Amino acid sequence: MKKISIVNHTHWDREWYFSAEDSIFLSDKLFTDAIVELENYPGTSFTLDGQISILDDYIQIRPEMLDRVKKLVAKGQLIIGPWYTQPDALHIKGESLIRNGMLGIFDSKKYGEYLHVGYLPDTFGFNSQMPVILNELGLHSFIFWRGINPQKIGGYYFNWQSLGKNNQVTAVNMPQGYGTGMLLADNHDYVDKRLDNAIDFIQKIEKGQDILIPSGNDQLDIIKDFQKKISNINKIGKYDYKISDYQTFVDKISKRDDLPSYIGEFIDPVLARVHRTSSSSRMNIKLESRKLENILIKKAEPMLVIGHSVGIDISQQLLIRSWKKLLESQAHDSMAGSVTDPVERDIMHRLTEGIQIAEDIVNTVENLVAKKINLAKDEVLVFNTEVHRFKGYKTLELLTKSNDPKIDDCVTEVISQKYVSPRENVLMQDETGDHYIKEPGYYISKVLVKIELPALGYKVFKVIDHEYSEELTKSEGSISNDLISIKYVDGKIDLSYQGQILRDALLVEDVANDGDTYDFSPLRDSQKFMLSFNSCETEIHHNFSKMILSGDYKLPKSQVETKYQGQTGIVSYKLTMLLLQGDNRIRMKFDFDNTVLDHRVRVGLRTGLAVKTNIASVPFGFIKRDNKIEPHEDWAEVPVNIYPFDNSVSLADENLAVTAISKDISEYQQADDILWLTVLATTNELGKPNLVYRPGRASGDTTKQGHVMIQTPDGELLGKISEEFSIMFTNKIDYVELQQSINNDDLSTPNYQEQELNLFHNRLDNKIQFPNVEKSNVRELELLNLPGNYLVSSVYPSYTDQSAIIIRLENVGETTMILDRKQFDGSIEVVNAIEDKQNSDLKILPMSVISLKIKY
Repeated sequence: MKKISIVNHTHWDREWYFSAEDSIFLSDKLFTDAIVELENYPGTSFTLDGQISILDDYIQIRPEMLDRVKKLVAKGQLIIGPWYTQPDALHIKGESLIRNGMLGIFDSKKYGEYLHVGYLPDTFGFNSQMPVILNELGLHSFIFWRGINPQKIGGYYFNWQSLGKNNQVTAVNMPQGYGTGMLLADNHDYVDKRLDNAIDFIQKIEKGQDILIPSGNDQLDIIKDFQKKISNINKIGKYDYKISDYQTFVDKISKRDDLPSYIGEFIDPVLARVHRTSSSSRMNIKLESRKLENILIKKAEPMLVIGHSVGIDISQQLLIRSWKKLLESQAHDSMAGSVTDPVERDIMHRLTEGIQIAEDIVNTVENLVAKKINLAKDEVLVFNTEVHRFKGYKTLELLTKSNDPKIDDCVTEVISQKYVSPRENVLMQDETGDHYIKEPGYYISKVLVKIELPALGYKVFKVIDHEYSEELTKSEGSISNDLISIKYVDGKIDLSYQGQILRDALLVEDVANDGDTYDFSPLRDSQKFMLSFNSCETEIHHNFSKMILSGDYKLPKSQVETKYQGQTGIVSYKLTMLLLQGDNRIRMKFDFDNTVLDHRVRVGLRTGLAVKTNIASVPFGFIKRDNKIEPHEDWAEVPVNIYPFDNSVSLADENLAVTAISKDISEYQQADDILWLTVLATTNELGKPNLVYRPGRASGDTTKQGHVMIQTPDGELLGKISEEFSIMFTNKIDYVELQQSINNDDLSTPNYQEQELNLFHNRLDNKIQFPNVEKSNVRELELLNLPGNYLVSSVYPSYTDQSAIIIRLENVGETTMILDRKQFDGSIEVVNAIEDKQNSDLKILPMSVISLKIKY
């Protein structure tokens, strides 16, 4: 007889069509009731959704419950963790997923033992490298719902392997979702029509004797008198039901020797919707999230390492505070954008706060290092947050009285500039009293510098005032370097790389969006518009050239909403392209001023490569995807060939590879030889029924009985939006070299001046006035220099040892990488993400990671 494990749980959206504050309010009664029920019935347990943040929120409003919670956790009745929030697992970086698990586990330990299962019951699909992430967190099992195609696997319980085949978890799918056994009732109607039928459905494919039935749902109370109900159900049903928990069930399944194996991602909407096109919904959330993500990983964390190394005392809790703002905003509903407008504003405010904290960390380290080394007014302090020495081009921001500042012994050219006019009657205070003076004008210049920098450290350079008088060289609609040329002819753009010409290579497309905040969906019988550029400006400098294409276009106000029939709006847009000498990529910025509704805008790159597969970056690796749409009769939604990417997507044949790299855009589609990158998709509905890409009911609760349709005017994203990306040309795809190029795509690097022209240029400068810092004459610092092929995922202060740093290296290649211990100064040990020591060698398996704890 089949043995059925029933798990009592609640799924807890922190925010959705209700706010995080609403959620906390609801937890007051529901969690309190659960605690009382568990205390009254010691033989039962309750899983608190796999995320610790909701318990932290509850304890803030009910601090008197802390000891009672700890006792229930110790007894194994209240099951908590391991995540901080229930994260999105397709549209955020692998580092963010690791931090979610790290902070979730560290916070869970405050209460006691945590769930050692990567439990994600409602996340909208999963990247193919989740086994790497889970193993790095010390987790070796996984329970989930969405994205599975059971026909590909041959069962609902299986071994899920990473792309490199060296990381593995025991995976348990809930094919009918986390609410399969919700509203558990001990009567014939419930058991015969719902419970037994669910098991019948599962055992059509799953051949094992043990079956999991989760009993719970969204914000649902603990099931009262659980033991008595299960006892009665066993008298009614045809299966053997028993109370269990997720850990006990996966431990049992992991002992089976007949589990099938699977390698790949879970984005197939066979049994449940994965909202494949949610990667373009509410792009404002995604852009701010990725901005904060990049500041934290690429700047704030390594700057804190540099700061700590020279004795600057900044609390790591500030870093954690910023991370938590991000992780709360990367919960699956929040990151997907499937929320109401008030919630969207909450998310954007949280992300703004997180960005401010991260920028404050960078600003403060810059400021205090400058004061520590007595940086002069005519100097600039330039940091390198990478663990490799740098030689090449970087952009710095300088405030000077002259309009053409130079960095001594470095080739320097102004890319862009703003002049701030003089001010009259400005108050100056000194020891003699108050004075009113005329404050001089000054220039804020973004300069391109050919520079050499030490690894993970800083160097001081002299700034030379210089007045610019030479006229810019201009050309008639063309720019080039030694590898690439760009020509603008009659509104079209031709690209050439080493003699290979791509005609009409850059496209802008606008189509109607009949979708909602969950998904883009095309409008039946709608019109498509190709937006052309009608003006071109060029600048030719010694080390770079720039082309600025502009256009405007009259579009329907909305093709979706009939009340706007006949109305139009004019959208304007600009594409700025930058070519550096010796560089094999075009750096682009696309600005779009949105004045119309319910549409999708994409930038297309015609590659000339009519290949059948594309290569996209995923956490700690790359995945090849076939550009086809699978048969999908009776699937929950149409499995369109629109996909997320981490940082890059490439098309390649035996002679040429064309790659799009972006820290902003995260969705693409291949159409023959064109790569389409989604700029935005706008909508005015939280959830709509009967979409082309998603037939049937509306997603969310909007078409449930007693619910209402919810308007989301903020989802129209009216106003200006800017996104940056690069197009890179190579002769082949090498994963390690490609990841190096991705890591080097950002030209910016932290830099600082001790200047009095604008004390608000950096937010905290005017408040850091007389800090107590020990002086130093170290004008150039290098903490750790690694070989260029040692790819760094992150470097940050240890969470458990104030005298150590953690450096996480990734191997995106297809062969094992052996590390040289001599490359690392100080004592070194292999740990995992939660800093447990690992008995392993200094090697990184294919498409995997290694975390190293280094003490100096």
